Amino acid sequence: MTSQPAKSSSPVADHRRYAPATERNREAIYEVLKNNLPQTGTLLEIASGTGEHAAWIGARLPAISWQTSEYDRDLFPSIKAHIQASEANNISPPVHIDVMQDDWGLGKEKQAQFQNKTDVIICANMIHIAPWDAAIGLVQGASRLLSENGNLFIYGPFFQSDVKTAPSNIEFDQWLKERDASWGIRQLDDVRSLGHNHGLVLHKIHTMPANNLFLQFKKTTNA
Repeated sequence: MTSQPAKSSSPVADHRRYAPATERNREAIYEVLKNNLPQTGTLLEIASGTGEHAAWIGARLPAISWQTSEYDRDLFPSIKAHIQASEANNISPPVHIDVMQDDWGLGKEKQAQFQNKTDVIICANMIHIAPWDAAIGLVQGASRLLSENGNLFIYGPFFQSDVKTAPSNIEFDQWLKERDASWGIRQLDDVRSLGHNHGLVLHKIHTMPANNLFLQFKKTTNA
C-alpha cells in the first residue's frame, strides 16, 4: 500500500511517511521480538520502508542495536526522520541493501561489518511484493551474515498446505499478481525449504493479526 507524506503545520519540512499497515501490526511484532530476542545484540532490518517499525519498536528495545536498511533510496529521508523523532540512540540511519545482489550491494567493508556478527535479521512485508529471487537473496544473505544461532524473522501473509486460506488472502494474492506477475503470497513450505537449504531451520511460527505469520528461523552450526 502506498505510503503518504506526513501532514504538518510546522514550517520545517517533515519527511516522515506512514504506511497504515505498520501501525496495525507494530505492537504484535514488538511482542514477538521482545520475547524472542537476545537481551543484547545487533539487529539488521531489511526493507525498513517508511522507518516506522524501526522507530517505534527499536525505541522499545534499547539494548538492541537496530540497523535500518532499504533498497529504495527515496525512503531514506522518511526513515531518518522517524529515527530522529523517536529520540532513540540505538537506531542507525539506513544503509542501501539490494537482496538480489550476491553481496546485497554492501561492498567488502560493510560485509565485514555484518558478516557472522549480526544476531538478528528482520524483514517485514517484502517477499510477497518482490520476485521470488528476492526471497532467495534474503535467505542466502541472512545465512551468510547471521552469527551462530542467530535468528531471521520474516513477517507477512503465507499460504499453508494444512490450513484453509482466508478469502482476504486469496483476494490479496490476486491483487498482487495483477500488478506484477512475479509478486504473490508465498507458500510456507517453499520458504521453509529455502531456509533449510541454507542452514536456517524454521524454529517457530508466530500467528499474527490479519491472517499474517511471523516466521522465526534459526541459523544452525553448519550454515
